Amino acid sequence: MKQKIILIGLLALLSGVVAGCSSSMDAISGESNTTSDNMASLTYPDFAETPAEGNSWDYIPDGTDLTIDWYVDVASWNAPTGLDQTSQIIKEKTGITINFDTPVTDDGQKLATMIAGGDLPDVISIPTSQTQTITGLAQQGYVYDVNTLAQKWAPSLFENLPQDVWDWWEYGNGKTYGIPNHYYSYADVPDEQLQPNGGMMVRQDIFNAWQTHVSTNLKQADNKVHYISLSGLEKSVAWQGYITTPEGFKEAALWALQRYGSTLTTGLQLAQFGPNGSASLTWLAQFFAVPFEDNDGNLIYNFTSDAYEQMLYYLNDLYLSGVISPANFTQNYDGAGGVIAGGKAFATLVTPQDYQFHFLTAKDSGFPYVSMYITNENGDAPVLGDIRGYGYLFNLITTDSSRPDLIIKLFDFLTSKEGQRLVTLGPEGVTWNWTDGIDSEIVYTEQYLIEKANSATAKYGLLSFDLLINWQYYDNVQPKTNNGKTQADLYRLNLKRPLTPYSYDLNALNLVVDATDSRFQTYSNNLTRIQTTLGTLVPRIIKAASATVAKTEYDAAVAAITARGLELVTTMNNEAFLAAKVKLGISRAWPPAQDDYVNPLNRLEPNGDLTKYRTY
Repeated sequence: MKQKIILIGLLALLSGVVAGCSSSMDAISGESNTTSDNMASLTYPDFAETPAEGNSWDYIPDGTDLTIDWYVDVASWNAPTGLDQTSQIIKEKTGITINFDTPVTDDGQKLATMIAGGDLPDVISIPTSQTQTITGLAQQGYVYDVNTLAQKWAPSLFENLPQDVWDWWEYGNGKTYGIPNHYYSYADVPDEQLQPNGGMMVRQDIFNAWQTHVSTNLKQADNKVHYISLSGLEKSVAWQGYITTPEGFKEAALWALQRYGSTLTTGLQLAQFGPNGSASLTWLAQFFAVPFEDNDGNLIYNFTSDAYEQMLYYLNDLYLSGVISPANFTQNYDGAGGVIAGGKAFATLVTPQDYQFHFLTAKDSGFPYVSMYITNENGDAPVLGDIRGYGYLFNLITTDSSRPDLIIKLFDFLTSKEGQRLVTLGPEGVTWNWTDGIDSEIVYTEQYLIEKANSATAKYGLLSFDLLINWQYYDNVQPKTNNGKTQADLYRLNLKRPLTPYSYDLNALNLVVDATDSRFQTYSNNLTRIQTTLGTLVPRIIKAASATVAKTEYDAAVAAITARGLELVTTMNNEAFLAAKVKLGISRAWPPAQDDYVNPLNRLEPNGDLTKYRTY
């Protein structure tokens, strides 16, 4: 689940359009007007409707030959070649050839230009974190609701897309305007802890050297390290876990920079900063167990909480101490990735899967990274959000598309189990077979395993067409043994898995604020102003010249976002949070407040539970 940045100008553009929404917008064969529910009312093309029996794509006429444009608003997404077998089978099944396009940078400018010019592609994929953009497109009739498309031309989609995914993305008008990828439906998620979404990594050779240093020089007779906490209290901790305290991590990072300065450029590498901040702030708040729910079950706005404030001051202390490099605040994704690939960071606090190949490059260069965790000063166990969620990219069919009736059938096929197996495992009978009939265990063919061992499987295009992938379904059905995975594959897949004991279902935080609410436009405008303000002021807090200045900057930031309409934002966020808990069937979302919570903290395992590594 990546944290991506969107150009504020795009939000302003959509906000401006929504503000003037009394005018109609042409759809494919008619107009759309904003209705009383604050959403566009569309006229749909007059294609013959599809029967409810069987798979919708089986009704595509023979000889269909349609080429569509599909824009993915993520610069780092790698499009399928179109020459691979997966793409060819999709063409055979649906009659559709796809031209993919991506931006050069993740600044939102390319999508903004498309909208401003009124020239949208047939399909748009946008990170689900950009909820305001998704909502703006729906409100103004730039995209169709999927419910109506499915009712008319892909009834089987209602069976193929899990109901909880439909429900999660539904607005107050009962409509869902796209289909996500990388969603984790409760129908598929096993009854076990999943690995976290974010993670902390540390260079293993330096970590090992530091642990030896602690054991030799800092460990006392009671096998503990005694130290003064951030607030001036005398504390002690098992020597193995000293690095997992905020005080111990700072000391370790400074020690590493002093002794390995020729290979290191930073003690802690954060994810790139942009208009909406940095993903690292989210991950550190989870490691520091910053509560997001109060005793009454209401949502806490993190930035104004005492715990989050103290976290920012800790980052300021790391910056002033030289642990965080000034260069971190101007680096883009490639810049941060280059630091990781070169093994130039003692530790990282990024989204590991976003940099998995950078970590692999570092490993191949002799600088392997291993997971670790850090706690707050009080020693509360981390509360990490697990990998589950209701999507990373949201796929929307635009009203500029000439054949939405066929594109929704393409979506249906890719969402189906047949489509999921194709894009993840390859063609049945070529790369894999059932062991005992449909829905039995899957095994790879000998041909595929030989090709995998010889790095000759690119022709299949496996996992490249991931825009509608249900990852948990793939994880459930993939072969657990004799799977052909290389050591490099396993290293990437296991990067943060040892942190699983600290990982929880935090789906309630994936808020879907109701765009049909009459307050929504004001909410959206306020939220944009607040995010822009924090994007500017948070780096100033972290880079403040002293703790006193950091406090002054923080207070100014709180005053600024309060003046920009924070009260309405927190009110509607809390309403969405409470609604999410109802959907999830829970009364409390904060794991330590749940009845079955057991404190998992183990200072003797600073890297987490290494037995969580998987071989598939």
